[in-house]
Amino acid sequence: MITAGIDVGIENIKVVVLRDGTVIASGTARSGGAGRGKAIEQTWTDTLKAAGISATDITKVVATGQGKGDVPFANDSITEPLADARVALFLYPAARSVVDVGADQIRVVSLDEHGAITEVVLNQKCAAGIGTFLRTVARRLGYTLDEMSRIGGSSDNRVVVNDACCVFAELDAINLLHDGVAWQDIARAIHRAMAVRINSVLSDKVRPAKDTTVLIGGVARNPTLIAALEERSGINFMIPDQPEFAGALGAALDAAA
Repeated sequence: MITAGIDVGIENIKVVVLRDGTVIASGTARSGGAGRGKAIEQTWTDTLKAAGISATDITKVVATGQGKGDVPFANDSITEPLADARVALFLYPAARSVVDVGADQIRVVSLDEHGAITEVVLNQKCAAGIGTFLRTVARRLGYTLDEMSRIGGSSDNRVVVNDACCVFAELDAINLLHDGVAWQDIARAIHRAMAVRINSVLSDKVRPAKDTTVLIGGVARNPTLIAALEERSGINFMIPDQPEFAGALGAALDAAA
């Protein structure tokens, strides 16, 4: 049985194709803004080509993500929390919560011992856009997001930026740069501030278990942020190899259910 999942986010489209529970192909591309429909079709075509199959070989296609309604060839769609739960339990059967941090949204899903969703908590408006914000700040500092996310280490220069609002945090970063503060110290301050914002969502009504919480989404590829978040939250996150594809994988798993 071959199924596929498509996760259409604010910034990126992700496609995963499964054959009997095994990933045989995956693909990603920018969402394309006004050209999202065309970008979805192209990503879908490219992923099918990589899998060596045609659309008629697919038993079922399920879409998820904030742009799930823009996938005309999908047979069904599921909410993002359900996709999160599906993939978390598939990859880590002992999971009791899953945290999804993407370009636009932070989401925490709690699970009971039977794998049923018991609670979903979303970020407040001013915590939105962390993934997009990190990319913007990296560009402001003159580096790529990957370069900024891999600075690691620590510094005696413990500069701080606003941890209550991404807009103010960006202004603080620009001012620090103009004051001659090293970009590495600014980047560390940015990551610590964003860890505070994410942790505020983790602490809103729920408190994810220390050793059974899965972290997914594109931001989960950022080792500096992960280190800051683990220090702030006290959680030892379980992180899949390709966390950015988790939503699409969850949708493909739902299609196979």
